[in-house]
Amino acid sequence: MAIRCLVVTPERTEVDRDVDFITLPMFDGELGIDEGRAAMIGRLGYGRVKLKSGGETTEYFVDGGFAQVENNVVSILTGRALPADELDKAEAQKALDEALEMPGGNVDMLALRDAAVLRARGMLRAAK
Repeated sequence: MAIRCLVVTPERTEVDRDVDFITLPMFDGELGIDEGRAAMIGRLGYGRVKLKSGGETTEYFVDGGFAQVENNVVSILTGRALPADELDKAEAQKALDEALEMPGGNVDMLALRDAAVLRARGMLRAAK
C-alpha cells in the first residue's frame, strides 16, 4: 500500500500520485510521512517537498500553505509549487538580497520583509 500525494495550487493540481514516503517542509522543521501516519493538519514553511517512490526522489519547492494527512492521503495546499530542478540558485540569491534590502518602517512592512526573506531562503535551499 502506498501514500497518495496531492499538491494543489490556486491554478491547478500539480501532483497527484502514489509514493512510498514524503518529506514536508513544515514552518518549524521537516516532517517525514510514512504509510500509516496518524491524521494531522499542519502549516507548511517555504522549502522542498520530497516524494520518494522506488529508488527515486522527486522534489518540489512549495511556497508555504497547509498539509493534511489522513488515511494515507497527503493533501498539500500551497500558493505555488515548482519542480526543484527548475529553480535557479542565482535568481534565488538575488531574491534574498532584494528581500533583505526591503524597508521595515512599520509592523506591516516588517512582516512583508520577513515573509519575503523566508520565501527567498526556502528557494535558495531548494535550488540545486
